[in-house]
Amino acid sequence: MRQTNTLIKKTDLVVLTLVFLLIASFIELSYGSLYLGIGFLVFTVFFLYMFLKEREVAKFKPSLLKLIIGTTSILIVIEYNIYKNSTIQTFDSMIILLGFSLIISNIRGFAEIGKFATYFSSIFLVLFISLFIVPEKIGIDLPYYYGHYFVTLPVVVFMKQLGINVDTHGMRLIEVNGVEHAILKVDLACFGWYSILLIVSLVLSYSITIEKIQRKRLVKILLVLLIASYLANLLRVAILVYMAYYYGLDVMMVAHSHLGWILFAVILLPIAFLLLGSNRKKG
Repeated sequence: MRQTNTLIKKTDLVVLTLVFLLIASFIELSYGSLYLGIGFLVFTVFFLYMFLKEREVAKFKPSLLKLIIGTTSILIVIEYNIYKNSTIQTFDSMIILLGFSLIISNIRGFAEIGKFATYFSSIFLVLFISLFIVPEKIGIDLPYYYGHYFVTLPVVVFMKQLGINVDTHGMRLIEVNGVEHAILKVDLACFGWYSILLIVSLVLSYSITIEKIQRKRLVKILLVLLIASYLANLLRVAILVYMAYYYGLDVMMVAHSHLGWILFAVILLPIAFLLLGSNRKKG
């Protein structure tokens, strides 16, 4: 019984660490410091490698098809963005990650990392297409409704309760009447939307490729992490509005890129770990 509880505790720790590293690397690469983002990403790969190096499967079978598909996917994305003269976005990044994962899955010693990353990027792409691209094509701005009703409005209500003079005029717009008048637009990057997709993709791919998690516990882990992520993002937006109100936009922008993963790591990551371990005695 004690051995089972230890294993569950290790699973929790690995999942939470991976969630933190991936969210931190994604935020920094997309909106913050390139060097910090690369640092988090390298540490993520190193962490996975150290965790999986003793789990490498005995039967290693390289696949020429995976190598071709992976290389072709990366080249198509790069050539498309060059042709369109556009920058690589989230969807493009995940296709590149999928291609890279298929390639390294043919390298002994990295096959398990490649397998995990293949499932992770594939699940993310399916979720992204289902929840963002398809609704957008049929005229339903699903992520933006979420950003307005589940992020913007709750933050405005909360700030008003604190006596801060803010209001909302239109979808995802927060009017701040503080040291300077400003209208803040809560954009897609501020919704916590990507964090939700990253968490679901990571936990599911972990359960599929690394360690099978029972369905009931899988649901619990997902719920705790999603709630923690949602609350961390609400707190982040509220703090940014507070900073804009009392100190102005310049000060707010200093913390804009880094505040999300810092809050997740310092406050809600430990809480999530404690909540996940609260029912171990039942096992």
